[in-house]
Amino acid sequence: MLLLTVSLVFGFWASSECASLRFPQKGCKFEERLFPKGSRFEPTPCMTCHCPQDGGIANCVVQDCMPDQHCITFDNSTTECCPTCLKFGCRHSDGRIFNQGEVIKNEPCVRCFCPFGGGIPVCDVTSCPLSQCVDPVSVSGVCCPICPNGPNCQIGLLTLPIGQSVMVEGASCVCETFVDKDGLERTLARCNKN
Repeated sequence: MLLLTVSLVFGFWASSECASLRFPQKGCKFEERLFPKGSRFEPTPCMTCHCPQDGGIANCVVQDCMPDQHCITFDNSTTECCPTCLKFGCRHSDGRIFNQGEVIKNEPCVRCFCPFGGGIPVCDVTSCPLSQCVDPVSVSGVCCPICPNGPNCQIGLLTLPIGQSVMVEGASCVCETFVDKDGLERTLARCNKN
């Protein structure tokens, strides 16, 4: 937990009021209480004050609590200055809160969850390879499109399954598979004139 400090000097600017707050032989007066010269005191759990050696005006420092952004449940019942974290999790950009390990988004191509220890949600995104057919179909609940008619090629207006050939304008055309430079299996229509 990060703590910021802010210094405060307690006193009044009017000379008659300032004189009533100075007790050079005794110490410092703070909130109607007198503290000895050179003493340190804590009026609240978040404030620490010091009375100078010659007395006078108490110098105080206030701690500013910067809660852990991944904490989703705090214990404010302690006597400490800053609350302690009881439970870590994730805060989604839409304001929803998720527990550690809880699935945030579960779609066919994207799955996000809150990591253990809380923090920023982690997402696994599936990228689909290029289709091995000219007539892919998207299916509800399935990430990547499927080829209902198997791998195939398009030759003109014809859809030709792998291994089949057809004559087009005097050329023999066949649908074949090959492995591209990235190691992915692809389909290709080749035509040769006799």
